[in-house]
Parts: sequence; structure tokens; C-alpha cells
Amino acid sequence: MNDHHVPHGEPKGAGSALDRAGAVFMPLMSRRYLRELARYRVLLGSGTRIPPDRAEALVRWWELLTAVMAGHHRAMSEVFWELLRSKETESENVVATMNLRYGMVETSRSEAGRDLTRALRAGGSPGSAQLSFIRYHEEMSATAFWEEREIVSRALRCFSAGEWRRVEAYVIAVQAAENRLGHVLPWLLDGMPADRADAVFAMFPPHMVGVYRSEWLPAYERFSARAWPRRSGS
Repeated sequence: MNDHHVPHGEPKGAGSALDRAGAVFMPLMSRRYLRELARYRVLLGSGTRIPPDRAEALVRWWELLTAVMAGHHRAMSEVFWELLRSKETESENVVATMNLRYGMVETSRSEAGRDLTRALRAGGSPGSAQLSFIRYHEEMSATAFWEEREIVSRALRCFSAGEWRRVEAYVIAVQAAENRLGHVLPWLLDGMPADRADAVFAMFPPHMVGVYRSEWLPAYERFSARAWPRRSGS
């Protein structure tokens, strides 16, 4: 899988600016999530009938994805947005707007997730969930673009290297505290070039990298193969 889906109209150079700031996990979580929404959307529009075992894997994948992103948004709220408020007093309004936007997309996510689960477990074509999922995907894409333009751009101007490290550490610590790092880390690294993956591994102690290779990655690959088999083309 290639990390090809990013928010429509992402500001030119935003990715490289975040790389220079040392931000890895924060932007990657959002990009990976949009990639996931894109492939669910393709699946829903394909007219494919989903076998029951794969349908259940897709439901579990969605539930885990939802939990991962709920933790991510909590981390962003507790560290990133609060840090931004402390650095730029004028950012209060834009952060309030960000919170409002996330409240709105949460409503769309709940509807899309309910329709997706119902359609997959019905045993037929999941096309009945297509419209609500398209709406959610488009709203999340627009929100991610707005966040990149209005929120991240401010942080790039005022956060120090140490503050970026604090954000990054907290983003991943939330997933670890909620016992999801075994899924999150291989999910984030899936399709990443080897040199970039090595840079991510350098942030973790050697024993954790060993656990990743011996336990987390094989388990992730088994789960991924059930939900997204290569032969399916989706």
C-alpha cells in the first residue's frame, strides 16, 4: 500500500516543513486515516459482495481505526492545541473553530460507521453505506486541509524543536497507554520507504523494535490480509 492520499489542496511544501520540524507521527496519523477512508470509499462504490469473514474483519478494522483516531484527537487537544494557545494568544479563535469542526465530523463519522457496519454485516453489497461514507470522507478531507492551513502553519512558526518532540511523544504515548501501539506502529509504517521507517525506529528503544518485528508486524499483516486481501484489488 502506498501513502498516496493526502488532503485535497494540501499546501505545497507543508510536508517538508513538518519533516524539518521533526514531526512524524502527528501528520502521519491524519494522512494514514484519510488513506483508510479512501479505500473504504472505493470498496463501498465497487458493488463487491463481501464474504462474511472478511466483512467481520472490516468491521473490526473500522472499530479499531475509530479508537485510534479518538485517541489521536484527544492527544492533539490535550497537548498540541493547548501548547498553541500558550504560544499565540490570537490562536484561541482558530482552535475553537477546530474543536467545532471536529464535533461536526464526529456526527458524520457516527452515521458513516453505523451504515458501514450494518451494510457489511447484512451479507450483501455494502453500497447502502456509500452516501454517508462519501459525505464523511469529504468532510474529513476538508477538515484536514483546514487544520494544515490554519493550525499546523501557526505551529510551524512558533514551536521549538523541543515542543515538537513533546507533541510527538504524547501522540504516540496515548496509543501506547491504550494498548494499541502494536497495531498503530505497523499501520503507520505500512508502505513507508525503508529509509523513513528506519528514522522512525530510531525513536524507539531496540527491544521495542524487536517486539515490532517478531510480534506486532506479523499480527498486523494477518489482520490486514483478512480485511484487505491483495487479490481483492481494493
